[in-house]
Amino acid sequence: MRRIIATLTGATMAALIVPTLVTVAPASAKAVRTTQATAADPVSALKRQFRTHRGVKLAENTKIVGEGKKNRAIFTRRSGVLEFGRTGLVASDLTTKFSLPLPDSDELKGLFTPSRTLSLKGVSYTSGGVFAESMPEGKKWLRTPGDTLSLVSAVQQIISTVEPGTLRTTLAHTRAKRPGGTWDGTRTTVHSGTITLAELFKVSPAVRTLLGRKPTGRSATLPVTWKIYLGSDQLVRRVVSSYTESTRGLNSTELTYVNDTRYTGWGTKVTIKAPPADQVADFDELIGDTTQPEDPIGEIFKG
Repeated sequence: MRRIIATLTGATMAALIVPTLVTVAPASAKAVRTTQATAADPVSALKRQFRTHRGVKLAENTKIVGEGKKNRAIFTRRSGVLEFGRTGLVASDLTTKFSLPLPDSDELKGLFTPSRTLSLKGVSYTSGGVFAESMPEGKKWLRTPGDTLSLVSAVQQIISTVEPGTLRTTLAHTRAKRPGGTWDGTRTTVHSGTITLAELFKVSPAVRTLLGRKPTGRSATLPVTWKIYLGSDQLVRRVVSSYTESTRGLNSTELTYVNDTRYTGWGTKVTIKAPPADQVADFDELIGDTTQPEDPIGEIFKG
């Protein structure tokens, strides 16, 4: 259950140190060409954002649809900020809200209450969410240890383009390019293609955290269709992905996930801090029955 809670709570924020300006001699033609090539590389453009106390704002919509007569849909909205360090993502501050197709189900409503999660230094702190009513008096944040800061959950974007390796590998599967309109004040080019879950598992720390183990069989070859919108500065402005997961044997249905993520304000100043210690509780301090369904999303589409 702790893995489910960890995947249903996300986390992100960012920060940059502005480099000192220096006077340099005119660059050679070869150096100019090298700089231009680097500027045209989305992975290099991303890595240049990896500076202390700088980050990017995130806004994401997810739709989960069941098949056939049970084609109800769950909608989620996630927003907040990601913080970078010199090597990549180091912290996040994300708020998640749900819109459920079963307004009369108090139990399921409790599982999908709005939540805010701060993640930093290998720990996540969640306020609200599934265990909100089980918190001891005076405590607001539930602490969840974790080895990897993850942007991915079953209801969130599976292609984490703030990971250089994931961005590089995904773009290597580009099958088409076309103008993508204007996003975050810049004209974009949209790259589109398909990548398998096994390929994502190999390159993405976030996906490895989500799955816990290497996908095999049909899961390994599960196709994830994607679109990545790159601005004129080669930074990602939008990511749209979709995949269909078979849950037959659990609740006899298939679920299609469509994730649409927008990135704005690259270079935003960010400093994410842990909540006050006197407002934090651990799992062993929770009050009452904390048992939850193993497959809460599947429960909604059951039958």
